[in-house]
Amino acid sequence: MFRMDTTTLFSLCNDLETHYNLKLSKRMSVIEKMIMFLYIIVVGASNREMQERFQHLDETVSRCIKKVIKSLFCLL
Repeated sequence: MFRMDTTTLFSLCNDLETHYNLKLSKRMSVIEKMIMFLYIIVVGASNREMQERFQHLDETVSRCIKKVIKSLFCLL
């Protein structure tokens, strides 16, 4: 569904967590943050759709996506 092998996803999450400052929070893991980001990219989902699908508040979704984008830019 996310156009990425699970091994690749776990490896990317591990790299982002250990080297690029993407941290887990009290209620959300790094993997869930990446899956939310990938879902937005692949499906083109809106913030409202993300709130319903993942059961998080709009501010939480926005904050999460910003952190993932910030850490992905560090890869460049």
